[in-house]
Amino acid sequence: MVSSTLVNHCGARQVNAAELATIEPPAPTRTWYPLAHRAVLDSVCSALEGAGFMICRSRLSVSHGGARFFGTLDLTTSVIEGVSLAVGIRNSNDQSFPIGFCCGQRVFVCDNLAFTSEIVVSKKHTRFGQERYLEGLARAVGSLEEYRRSSAGWIERMQARRLCTDAANSLLLQAYERRIIGLRLLPLVVEEWRRPSREEYRPRTAYALFNCFTEVLGRERQSRFPAESALATMRLSKLLTSPERSSVGEQ
Repeated sequence: MVSSTLVNHCGARQVNAAELATIEPPAPTRTWYPLAHRAVLDSVCSALEGAGFMICRSRLSVSHGGARFFGTLDLTTSVIEGVSLAVGIRNSNDQSFPIGFCCGQRVFVCDNLAFTSEIVVSKKHTRFGQERYLEGLARAVGSLEEYRRSSAGWIERMQARRLCTDAANSLLLQAYERRIIGLRLLPLVVEEWRRPSREEYRPRTAYALFNCFTEVLGRERQSRFPAESALATMRLSKLLTSPERSSVGEQ
């Protein structure tokens, strides 16, 4: 199933698995060995299903004439109530980035997707790149249960961390200064935080603020720049959990 939220923007377009299979990689060179997008997708699906994880929804998009692929797979495995595991995969046939796999969470009530960086696999398109990627993928999938427990603990800590106005404003400013979110989107996050569009965003907690960010990123960037959006949520999760972050103003 391909979600309607992956729409045509800036050259990106939604596809299904059958369409993905029609995109052929270019011929290899002496040092570069591209992989078919469908082969990357199938390897992830096989690894997940072989480890007992069931996929309930997939979202696939390609851009740059089909040369770049990014997909998300939502799993039936629950992290906490209303949140499930999700994985992201990417591949390129224009030497723009390596084969990649990362883990995250899908919040179903608001359909927000966020990635963290505890489990990331990234391998170059070399002669033995596919073998190295499959090895790394197997290890990553084997760590998913540990990741699920870690994610549940992270969410619970964020839900328990209350933010006063000064603390929230500080985090919003830091997200801008660290280029997690740009000048165009920052006011949208501020508006979402100050006037929540969903009941789930009303608690003045770090997790509610996190979801305000992912709400805007999902609405404004995920369909157009899915890989960049995934990276932004990784950096955002680090900001909210950084031991160096000032706790002044937190309740």
